[in-house]
Amino acid sequence: MINHRASLANKLAQAAAKDSSSLGLIAKRLVARLPLIPDYSLMQQVQLGILPRPTYAYTAICAAETAVRLGYEEVSWIEFGVAGGAGLIHLEEIKTHVEKVLPIRVRIVGFDMGSGLPTPVDYRDLPYAWKRGFYEMDIPLLKSRLTSAELVIGPIADTLPAFVSNGSPTAPIGMISFDLDYYSSTVEAFKIFDLAPDSILPRVFCNMDDVIGSGEVFSDFTGARLAIREFNTLSDTRKLSACYDFAQFAYERWQEKVMVYHDFLHPRYSEYVGDDEGGQLPI
Repeated sequence: MINHRASLANKLAQAAAKDSSSLGLIAKRLVARLPLIPDYSLMQQVQLGILPRPTYAYTAICAAETAVRLGYEEVSWIEFGVAGGAGLIHLEEIKTHVEKVLPIRVRIVGFDMGSGLPTPVDYRDLPYAWKRGFYEMDIPLLKSRLTSAELVIGPIADTLPAFVSNGSPTAPIGMISFDLDYYSSTVEAFKIFDLAPDSILPRVFCNMDDVIGSGEVFSDFTGARLAIREFNTLSDTRKLSACYDFAQFAYERWQEKVMVYHDFLHPRYSEYVGDDEGGQLPI
């Protein structure tokens, strides 16, 4: 009876996860609360809205799964733009779920000025939408709330070079959240992709927070969207691309913020990381 109920619940979860209608949204909420069923998979928890911050949960889980399939024992998740710290706290919660299910340890690092946004450099930083001092961090309070995440405080132009030069071959970066608001700061943060190949996965799952908004009047010629466009002109073998892996998901706006960094010349880019049982299509 329990196995039958679990099978039925999984079928309902799969159907609800793909339904973008209002009824589908209601079904997802109901299925997520069904009693007496086995735990949902990590990705089902994203589909059903069980885990916090779907952009973070999706990219973090994809990074962890990729690292496991490539044989790593640890992976790093990075957040650029910590602000009050809710994102890091959510990443720690997601880390707890991931480490219970996958044979992987997770390192979390957050980069932030601490004092809030710097002075905008020029129009590309959207000074009509943001200004100096926005999103100041209460550093002692945040540190008291964190259990394992590391904080790197200071201008990215000053703090990132040492992080990049040191690297972490035992815990390569697989997930990055870019939420720096400004074009100039985002350009600086993209220098993390200069890490040595042994310190970064061949595909890095990214949350690009400032590519869609609600009143900021984003364009392809300012802000994060411009930084992405310019980055993609710098090399034929290193690209930031939209993620097209949501066939099993109902459409939600957060999916538009998910991008994947591809390093086509990474020594491990072409290593197979799929499921062997998925390679046949019997009649």
